[in-house]
Amino acid sequence: MKKEANNDLDLVEEAKKTLTGAKNWLLEDVELMRAYWHDQMGYVEAWVDANWHLVKDESEELLEDLDRREDAALLWLVNHANNNPVPLERCSVAGKEAQSGRYICMDCGHENTHEAGVLDTCEVCHYGVLYFQGE
Repeated sequence: MKKEANNDLDLVEEAKKTLTGAKNWLLEDVELMRAYWHDQMGYVEAWVDANWHLVKDESEELLEDLDRREDAALLWLVNHANNNPVPLERCSVAGKEAQSGRYICMDCGHENTHEAGVLDTCEVCHYGVLYFQGE
């Protein structure tokens, strides 16, 4: 009976040592990972500090390209989701320069006559999106 008790105590002690070793190993691993990421982030921050003008120049071009893509995607979505009778890219917006001619209001359908220059809103409903019908 005493021999079995010693074996049990030995197993408990062995388990404690194993768990302590595993805990230490995990803590060392976490410390190594933390140091690695700290060094990597320090390197990235130093590179950005040294090359900030390159990052700024590239980001402006990327933002302009992204804006163009978003505009095209939104236009496609509006044209197809709403089943517009006239594609919006063929429409003009009030307040922008437009050629002279006849413009049809996209809201009420009224025909507006426009002289060259800044396009006015619809004469009837004052809606601001008009379709160029022709001269």
